[in-house]
Amino acid sequence: MIRIGITGTDTGVGKTLVGCGLARALARRGLRVTAMKPIETGVAAADPLRDGARLARTANETRPLSLLAPLTLADPLAPLVAARRAGVAVDLDALDEAIRSAGIDTDVLIVEGAGGLLVPITERVSFDALFAHYATADAWTLFPDVPPTLRALHDRGLRLGVVSNFDGRLPSILDGLGLDVDAVVWSTRTGAAKPARAIFEAAAAALGVPLAELCHVGDDRDADVRGAEAAGARAIHLDRSGASAESLTTLVALGDRIG
Repeated sequence: MIRIGITGTDTGVGKTLVGCGLARALARRGLRVTAMKPIETGVAAADPLRDGARLARTANETRPLSLLAPLTLADPLAPLVAARRAGVAVDLDALDEAIRSAGIDTDVLIVEGAGGLLVPITERVSFDALFAHYATADAWTLFPDVPPTLRALHDRGLRLGVVSNFDGRLPSILDGLGLDVDAVVWSTRTGAAKPARAIFEAAAAALGVPLAELCHVGDDRDADVRGAEAAGARAIHLDRSGASAESLTTLVALGDRIG
């Protein structure tokens, strides 16, 4: 997934205008776009014209604003000050979870900050720190079956790669998570995002194998499975919910499925 953070020097400089423009442009390219504003001040939650609502409408979102724009504060001040006046605390863990949830089943996640880059959210955190957080491995968690499965496949002599609709932060994040793979391919470098054929061609080239010998594993039926198959690669669907009987629910059995 591609993640885009939008901030500026102050309030009223056009962040929402840029966010809406990006959402429209990316959607026209066939990408599923989510646009959100985790914190918004100087508005009421029910205001249909507030920035979070405008972003959601532009991205054709059907999910509630309680997810896409979860924290609204009445006073038009920095979140730290507005929260104090309202007698509430800004829960960073809850905001983090909202951002994670908003990113499910989407190709692009656009996150707009409130006010300027250095506007304080809490006593110790401003928006620059929040945006930087998602460029580190600390913001991400591996499922426990991932490391042993990759080691087992590597021991079999298979070449392994990560193919993601992401940006140039991906290699350092994977390094921080301790993932040792042979190739890392991301959409902003390739100039194409899954399900486009070009990103799978780039992955095959990076791994040094023909497309027909590439096996792509992913949890998105359109981007990962149908995209890979349309490109001429093999695809395996991962559905950790267990809703699909023919899909893997964990990576434990991946070696057997590959054969």
